[in-house]
Amino acid sequence: MDKLKAMEVFATTIQCGSISGAAKQLQLPVSSASRHLSWLEETLGSELMKRSTRAIKLTEVGQAYLAQCQRALEQIRQAEELVQTYQHTPSGILKISCMSHYFESQMLPHLSEFESLYPDIRLDIDVSDKVNDLSQAEIDIAIRGGYMPDERIHARWLCDNTPHLCASRQYLDMFGMPASHEELHQHQLAFYRGPSQILRWGIVRQGQWMAMNLTPYVVTNSGRYIRELMMAGKVMALLPDWATQEDRDNGELVKIDLPQPACLSTEKLGIHLLYYKPRYQVPKIRAAVDFFTKKLLTQELITQPDHGL
Repeated sequence: MDKLKAMEVFATTIQCGSISGAAKQLQLPVSSASRHLSWLEETLGSELMKRSTRAIKLTEVGQAYLAQCQRALEQIRQAEELVQTYQHTPSGILKISCMSHYFESQMLPHLSEFESLYPDIRLDIDVSDKVNDLSQAEIDIAIRGGYMPDERIHARWLCDNTPHLCASRQYLDMFGMPASHEELHQHQLAFYRGPSQILRWGIVRQGQWMAMNLTPYVVTNSGRYIRELMMAGKVMALLPDWATQEDRDNGELVKIDLPQPACLSTEKLGIHLLYYKPRYQVPKIRAAVDFFTKKLLTQELITQPDHGL
C-alpha cells in the first residue's frame, strides 16, 4: 500500500473522529480506509489508536505519530501548491543574457516596470557580448545580434542592427565632414571588438563586401565608451540607429551619408530576443518574452515576422 495515503487516512480519521467520516472526505470506500489504517499499524509495528463503536482514541505513540504526520502532510501540500503556483504564476529565477550596450541603453530603463509587474520573479542578468549556448548556460532568454545555431530556438525580431556612420557636431567642426569613403583614412575612427574578432569596416562593391584598410583610433567592446568618445568629439563610429537615436534627436550626433557608405556586412542585421520554443509555456519565460518584445520592438518594424529556428 501507499504509506503516504495511509498517513493521510490516519490524520483525516482523527480529524473527522471516525473512519467513515475520513472515507467520505477522501472519497474512499470505508473498507479501503480501514485497510489503510490496519496496514499502517502493522507496518509500524505499533497500535496508533483504540477504536470502539462510539469513538476513536489515540494511543500515546499515536499522538506523537499524528503530530509528525500532520507536519509531513502540510509540507507536501505546500510543495504541491508551490508547483501549481510555478505552473500558473510567473515566479522563480529568470536568467537573462543581453549585449552590454543594448542592455544599458534599451533594456535597463524597463526593468523597474517588469519587477513591479512580476514581483515573484527574481532576475539573474548576464550582461555580455559573448554568444552562449542557451542550454549549457541555463539561460531563459537572450538578446543578441544574429541567430543562434539551434533549431529549437525561436528568434523574435526586435530592431534593425545595421550600423551607420555617425559623429558629433563637435567632431565635424574640428575634423570636417567626409565626402567619400576614401576620406575616412583622414579621420579618427572607433572600431568595435565583437566576441570573436574586431569588426572591420568595408564597402559593398558589385554585391561583395570589401574591407577598407583603415587604422582605428581606438578598438573596444564597450559601446558606452565609444559613445563617450563620440560625444567628446574625438571619434566617428559605425553604430546602429537604436544606439544613437536619442543623441541624433537632440542634435548632438549626426548621421553621415556617403555615396558609398562604410558598412560591416552585406546583410541586413537585426537584434533578436531568443528563447527555446517549448519553454515559452513556462509562465516566467512567457511573461518576459511578451513584456520585452512589447517594450523593445521598434514601431517601424512592428510587422517584421518572427523567425523560428
